[in-house]
Amino acid sequence: MNLTCISMSRVFGLYRSIPLAFLVAIGVASSAFPLGAQNVAAGTATAGIEDYKIGPADVLTVTVTDAPEFGGKFRVSDTGVIQIIGLSEPLLAEGLTTFELSQSIRKELIDAKQLRNPKVNVFIDEYHGRTIVVLGSVSKPAVYSLTKRTTVLEALSFAGGALPNSGNTVTVVRGAASAEAAGKPVGSVQIIDVARLIRGEDVSANIEVRNGDVINVSPAQVVYVVGEVTKPGGYVLSNPTEGISVVQAIALAEGFKSLAATHQGLIIRQSTSEQARREIPVDIEAFMKGKESDVVLAPNDILYIPVSGRKETLKVMGDIAMATINGIAIYGIGYKIGTSHF
Repeated sequence: MNLTCISMSRVFGLYRSIPLAFLVAIGVASSAFPLGAQNVAAGTATAGIEDYKIGPADVLTVTVTDAPEFGGKFRVSDTGVIQIIGLSEPLLAEGLTTFELSQSIRKELIDAKQLRNPKVNVFIDEYHGRTIVVLGSVSKPAVYSLTKRTTVLEALSFAGGALPNSGNTVTVVRGAASAEAAGKPVGSVQIIDVARLIRGEDVSANIEVRNGDVINVSPAQVVYVVGEVTKPGGYVLSNPTEGISVVQAIALAEGFKSLAATHQGLIIRQSTSEQARREIPVDIEAFMKGKESDVVLAPNDILYIPVSGRKETLKVMGDIAMATINGIAIYGIGYKIGTSHF
């Protein structure tokens, strides 16, 4: 079964930057899927197909002019061979181009005295020999076939692009082919900052992906502002390396409501275990007046602003904040881009 698929209806991070969307929708997509190319619906890129090396599980059609009985459809075995009618031994196909295999079949048919001067053609019906896996925050996570040299951005376009709530980090886990090319061990990891790549700050990061690689798009890093604020929600960190401060987060939430306890804010720093969860009291009013140093929020922090006059323990406030973010709106740059499901 052909596992490849594609949808170009959603492209890379449209909510983040026009250059990114332009590159994937116009530059990358058009180079990966030229007009009129075969198998576009199946998500295989056929430009440069003459360079494709046949691999195990590929399905081939072999035609022999004036001698159709020697041709047919063949699936390359796990050991990389096919069995041609009229030849006593299996014929190696793995690692050859279609032209090289056609010449090999022609020679073997002549040597076996089956035909004098056969004209042999080989076509690839299904590509399974070289595959990558694209996972994470993409429209169509799946296994994709490689039919030409392919970059990270092209691989992500195969998967329909990153989801709106994706992060800026792409992790490539090297398969055997990439490991050999990079001089690294199999399973080693390369982390790519896609935002820097798109801004042209690190174009070398658009590396070639090879057979066996696993490409994983990270989810966006988000902070939550809930309670007595005008616009409670989750806010995507546009630059996770710089983070966002408490005062900046309040500004994103469009300020306090009238009953907000601005001296009794609480940061809930989450962990994988409830016991390790931390409640950190903050005096936001003091931050705003410069009396205390502002605090930088970590990804997945919850900033909770209680109602003035209530006396609640830090744990109770933390429990309220945790319950509040379930199903809350997530905002990108100025508008809603999804929902959170904790």
